[in-house]
Amino acid sequence: MVAAGVVAVFALTVVLWRKPAAAAQAVERRGVWTERVTRGDLVRQVPVQGALVPEHVQWLSAQTAARVAKILVRPGETVEPDTVVLVLENTDLELAAITADQQAATATSRLVELDVRLGADETQQIATVAATKADLRDADRHAENANRLAPQGLLSENERRDASERVTAINERLVGESARQSLLTGGRARQRAAQVAEITAIKDIASFRKKQLEALSIRAGVHGVVQDIPLENGQWVAIGTLLAKIAEPGKLKAELKVSESYVKDLSLGLAVAFEAPGPVTRGKITRIDPAVVAGTVKVQVHLDAVPPGARVDERVAGFVEIERLPNVLHVARPAGAADAMAAGVYRVEPEGTYANRVDVMFGRSSLREIEVTSGLVEGDLVVVSDVSGWNGAARVRLQ
Repeated sequence: MVAAGVVAVFALTVVLWRKPAAAAQAVERRGVWTERVTRGDLVRQVPVQGALVPEHVQWLSAQTAARVAKILVRPGETVEPDTVVLVLENTDLELAAITADQQAATATSRLVELDVRLGADETQQIATVAATKADLRDADRHAENANRLAPQGLLSENERRDASERVTAINERLVGESARQSLLTGGRARQRAAQVAEITAIKDIASFRKKQLEALSIRAGVHGVVQDIPLENGQWVAIGTLLAKIAEPGKLKAELKVSESYVKDLSLGLAVAFEAPGPVTRGKITRIDPAVVAGTVKVQVHLDAVPPGARVDERVAGFVEIERLPNVLHVARPAGAADAMAAGVYRVEPEGTYANRVDVMFGRSSLREIEVTSGLVEGDLVVVSDVSGWNGAARVRLQ
């Protein structure tokens, strides 16, 4: 019985030893992208894209409601500060300017009439005062003679008294006429000042109307290139309507949109390298918008040099250099790998036939690469393409 049991156990062991292990999952080798783990400097980068925009833009707007009479230049043309871009017209404004000129002329005529009338009144009053003074001197002589002759009996007492009372009356009249002369002189100055002030106000209005008329000829104001004129002849525009956009040539900056997930790593002064347009162009971040719009943040970049042939609104793409990590272990970013997280990565065996799943801890990442903190060594060949279809198999065969 014991011998029979031993034989049965031996037979079962042989059967189990001869049973093959579970076959590794097979995957197409040509659909697998692999990269080597290397050691060296890792430049952390953030992808950016946007467009070239002018550094300085002159916006021309309507200062008054008017109708577009002529458009003299078109987008793409170069203009100087005194170049007339377009001409507007407003008949009501022209009539108001003519009316203001007429009112100024009328007020000036009234000032002349006032000067003539008040001057004549003042001259007449001067003559009246002079005549009153002459009468006073004559009355003084008569009174003096009467005072000398009356004691001698050559004049009666009534005649002497009449002569004296006449001097008093004329003297009082002189005081009144002199006061009236002073009043006329002061009144003339005040009336003239009021009329001059009215003329000044009316002329200011006329000058303002004239400037409004002149403003109907819209001038560029700067040396630049016309970017846009969103108008047509005959179109009516309201006050403040945008008439034209003019940009100074050769002075461009980049206006980029960065995903809000990357903005926390950005700061003013960071270097930006562009891969388009044309030759690689570099710049520095000069402004980061505080608001998030549709999941992105607007960033402005001053360009070190403008690429030849670059144009306004031309699309650009590149990356921001956040920091440089010296002498770190890194690899091309595997699908699904993220900063400071552990992930399963397939490491290809030296002979290249099988790949085994290993746990890897990642550190900081860049645009295309990521730091390896544990789980891999320099020289390891790992799969970086999408392995979601492998269902987390512990081992796969590359065929």
